[in-house]
Amino acid sequence: MAMRRMHLCATLLPNRTVLVNGGSMMEESNADAVFEAEIYHPDAGSTPGTWSMAAKSRVARLYHSVALLMPDGKVITSGSNPQRKTEELRIEVFWPPYLFVGNRPRCTPAETEIHYGGTLTAAVPNPGQISSVCLIRPGATTHSTDGEQRLVDLPHQPVGPSQISLQLPPDPRIAPPG
Repeated sequence: MAMRRMHLCATLLPNRTVLVNGGSMMEESNADAVFEAEIYHPDAGSTPGTWSMAAKSRVARLYHSVALLMPDGKVITSGSNPQRKTEELRIEVFWPPYLFVGNRPRCTPAETEIHYGGTLTAAVPNPGQISSVCLIRPGATTHSTDGEQRLVDLPHQPVGPSQISLQLPPDPRIAPPG
């Protein structure tokens, strides 16, 4: 990371990058708050493990802050205690760079109920152009820690001009319910 920080929030994004925002260079110091977000790129071609700068926050996000991935691909940030016994109540929305690249992907599942180990068919435009499919669990942040985040790859293959077949995880150890 370019910015030294503690009590940061790290959010797993659906394109396999990680948004890191908030925190402070010194404990819970509002004066040392880090406003610049960074994105970790674990596989950036020939140079794995690179970081890039992202949008600045307008609000200091210190200890007791949260950052959560939303179903539409944005990340909301909230909370913090900029001073002892003072709670930050403003919410911000971060728009990851992937939201500005081309049309948003569309996927319409054929079934509304699925089971572990099963196969799911979904309608998608241009199934032959899909390079990866995953389930992503948004998470539950507390005290700058989120142990619920996960990304599970789904084996997939085109099954027609506008359909794809997805192989679901075999059991709840890989993809917990919810």
